[in-house]
Amino acid sequence: MKKVDRRIRKTRKAIITAYLSLLEEKNMHAVSVSDITERADINRATFYAHYEDKQQLQEQSIKEILDDLEEAIEIDESGERSAEFSLTMLHEIFQRMFENIYIHREFYAVMLGEHGPSIFAEKLQDIIRTYTQKGLEVVHVKDINLIVSPDIYLSYVTSAQLGVIHYWRKHQFKQSPVFMAEQLLMLYKLGGATVAEYKE
Repeated sequence: MKKVDRRIRKTRKAIITAYLSLLEEKNMHAVSVSDITERADINRATFYAHYEDKQQLQEQSIKEILDDLEEAIEIDESGERSAEFSLTMLHEIFQRMFENIYIHREFYAVMLGEHGPSIFAEKLQDIIRTYTQKGLEVVHVKDINLIVSPDIYLSYVTSAQLGVIHYWRKHQFKQSPVFMAEQLLMLYKLGGATVAEYKE
């Protein structure tokens, strides 16, 4: 893959940082290219040399962040690794997920915040669901047979993971990725009723 020039990376980072800071104040529709260029301390020609418009800026920045997340949580579906798929591997995946989110925490903080575009949370949820399903297919050798509806299970655990990510964001990512991975694994392993100590 062609390496992006350092000056280009620096300019794009300034543009994205400016855009994120503006999204902390107002939604995308209220943010103009002029707002972004003024905040980034660049001229409009420089902005348009990198992006067609603010929509492309948003789409590309979201794609880059979520592509990086997908790479971090990729599941090895080879026969050798699938036979070893376990709670230990799930813990590793959770830890990689939280570590990746932590690296990009400023982006997640804004995109999952009050003025963040809903499409980001939707795409994030789709990724979580896809990789949760992949994990099930590895464990069950593609023939998923659960004691509850697989679709309901996927909906439940996907929402749970996204909810934990939202919790982490709302608490300014204070807990470590290791701690968050352990907490999520415990919820997976024991289930909500066991953790809450409900009586029969």
